[in-house]
Amino acid sequence: MQRVNGVLCATKDELIASSIVSDSNLEKLVSRKTLQIVVRGCRGRQAQYAVDTLPEKYKAEVYKRFDIPPMDRVKSLLEQLIRPLPEAVSYYHSYRLADGRCLPSDKIAQYTAEAQILEAVSVYQQEHYSKRGKAGRRPMGKGELYGWLADMIQALPQEEYPHKLPKSRLQEKHEAYQRDGYESLIHKGYQNQNASKTGGDEQSALLLMLLGQKNSLSNSQVARLYNETARRLGWEELTASAIGKIAKTNHLLIDAGRKGQTEYRARVHTAIRRTKPTRAMSYWVHDGWTVELYYQQTTTDKRGTTKTVYDCRLVVVIILDASCSYPIGYAIGDRECPQLIAQALRNAAHHTKELFGVMCHPREMQYDHYQIGALSPLYKAMSNKLSPARAKNARAKLIEPYFSRLNKTYCQLLPNWSGYGVSSKSGKGTNKDALNALRHTTPTRAEVEGQIHTIIAQERALKREVYMSLFDGDITDIQLERSLYLEYWGETSGRFIGQSIYGLATTIYGEQLYYESFEKGFKAQAHQRWQVYYDPSDLTSVLAVSEDGQYKFLLERKHLQPMALEDQRPEDVAHLERVRTHQREIEDWVDEKWREMLPKALEVAKGDTVTQRLLEGSPVPFRKKKRAIDNDTTADVEPFGRDEDPLIADSLGQCKDNRYDRKLQREGAEDNDNGPAPQPKKRSILERV
Repeated sequence: MQRVNGVLCATKDELIASSIVSDSNLEKLVSRKTLQIVVRGCRGRQAQYAVDTLPEKYKAEVYKRFDIPPMDRVKSLLEQLIRPLPEAVSYYHSYRLADGRCLPSDKIAQYTAEAQILEAVSVYQQEHYSKRGKAGRRPMGKGELYGWLADMIQALPQEEYPHKLPKSRLQEKHEAYQRDGYESLIHKGYQNQNASKTGGDEQSALLLMLLGQKNSLSNSQVARLYNETARRLGWEELTASAIGKIAKTNHLLIDAGRKGQTEYRARVHTAIRRTKPTRAMSYWVHDGWTVELYYQQTTTDKRGTTKTVYDCRLVVVIILDASCSYPIGYAIGDRECPQLIAQALRNAAHHTKELFGVMCHPREMQYDHYQIGALSPLYKAMSNKLSPARAKNARAKLIEPYFSRLNKTYCQLLPNWSGYGVSSKSGKGTNKDALNALRHTTPTRAEVEGQIHTIIAQERALKREVYMSLFDGDITDIQLERSLYLEYWGETSGRFIGQSIYGLATTIYGEQLYYESFEKGFKAQAHQRWQVYYDPSDLTSVLAVSEDGQYKFLLERKHLQPMALEDQRPEDVAHLERVRTHQREIEDWVDEKWREMLPKALEVAKGDTVTQRLLEGSPVPFRKKKRAIDNDTTADVEPFGRDEDPLIADSLGQCKDNRYDRKLQREGAEDNDNGPAPQPKKRSILERV
């Protein structure tokens, strides 16, 4: 069977050979034009019949006998134009509010989705005007066009596009985005959505509800209970055999109550066949696996009594790249927990750096509903697009059969293999008597961890060549930002420390390390206390997060500058110039703010003599007034005191200028003009020396 222009079709041979419909009945359906012919047969080509035009009993049999995948969700014209915007993700992650705070993670996801949709709106609008103009037709008015687009936007799935775009003010929102870009989406309102409810029936309702009870009543029990109500209300009574026939025709309703949703979905729902991603780093899945390998563990109670158990098992969380089932990350622990999943994701990030030179994240990642509240921020930090797996649906997880293969390929060949599990059929497990006789040879926990490390290493070595061939070398949209990695997977001492002129001094593994930032905002928050997040395998940079969590800065390892010029290297000179440039930028910024504030303050202070006198005597902190140079022009005095008057230190080490000497010079000049100068009361410093 195949789909022709989106229509599921079947040939004559497929329908007749599978005994779905007889040859004579098929001819009757065609002659009566009940069955639609999609492709006519000719010259050895078989005719193709539309399956959905078959009578219901035949159509149901086709879907039951053949593994037919459902059609993909039909995307609107607008959704087809939506493209990823990695620059928007980067913009909102690095965006800072006026007071330096970061955007929350849910806002980042919302604003990114809105930017993607509005970009698609712009493309749709341009294409609409272009096509209508070339065809000589009048384009739709703005109101009509935006109403059309608003309907398509509201139909977008919220799981993929968590936007809050308004339906009534879409034009206003789009025009603001075209004018102001990504920033126009920040600090906007919210929308709420309402859910709908449905209801049920009467005689059949009672019967079907009795048949669908979790107690799995027999047909005779249902008949007895139903007939008691039927006699009381004057209904026709039913036999057990009649109820059995009704149960068969209504098994979709009944099985849901009898079997429960997990078994119901496994047995009744149509299985979806999927193809693997065509390139690496496109799709990651993860899950926990209780390894089928025993280890022994000895414990001692309060009385000093030791007890040894020999059937302990470890849990491994594996991150799998679906392109070729490559174990990109893993972590070993006693049980599956958020911490173990975080360790596995960190291992995956480190392994991508080994493979590609930089830490990368997947383009899409599947996750289950285990501890979703605690793990959701972690998943969002690792991938821009998340695909939730339906709860208790093993078929949806590619990784479940992978665990089975690891068990058969590796674990079953080891002497401490534990078997297939408690749910396995009798005769397929291991020899429990032999395991009990050899229990003292059971490996320790450390030895079993070594076995697991060896298994993963062998898997990676086996598939690495194929995996690298599926990697296209494009990391523009998958590179994991350093600050995100440190915030969610970095380690910390848990202490808050303050900064000094040397930056942040933190102790990591007993060694005091210094980190600095060349962002002006970090200097402005010198009063804050910071928690440092670091990667033990790479201490070149750390993430500093303020105590209130509103300020985050990526700091780099402080450079050690040689004292002697002969020891300096080119990178030392470059770093020194970088520091001086940063210092000049801060001082220039301070000067600029002073020049902006002083006229405003003077204007406000008019009439207040004391305040005005204080303000008029306020110099710009780092730059002097304009000075004359040789060609009668003026120039700003450079900062850092390069053109300031020399200062001389006195015996106490205090720097004082030679104002007294200049006073003597002025008095001497007056003596030359107006007569003898008065005797100085005090000699200058130079004279005393």
